[in-house]
Amino acid sequence: MKIWVAVLAILGGMVGIISGFLVTAGGEMFGESQMSDDGAAVFWLSALAIFLGFIAWKFKKVGGIGLIAISLYGFYANGLFFIFAFIFLLIAGILALNIKKKEAAV
Repeated sequence: MKIWVAVLAILGGMVGIISGFLVTAGGEMFGESQMSDDGAAVFWLSALAIFLGFIAWKFKKVGGIGLIAISLYGFYANGLFFIFAFIFLLIAGILALNIKKKEAAV
């Protein structure tokens, strides 16, 4: 299950980066500074989500809560442009919180 957390975080992060770039470019094109700022924030948070997917292997609560928070903020800031990233990151966050510790073999 650890692998799925990383894979979904990478997919969600990549889609979020594209979404953030498109919203930032649209905001600059139409002269909307708030739209541009929100897109840039989502761009960088999506890049952070990729790293949180790997951090979740060791620190599952930090990674899981971070991925869920990024997915919710990205959906709030970018709306429907972020829907695929929202789905991937939300599932990755939920899976990260459900990672079970392996018992040491005796």
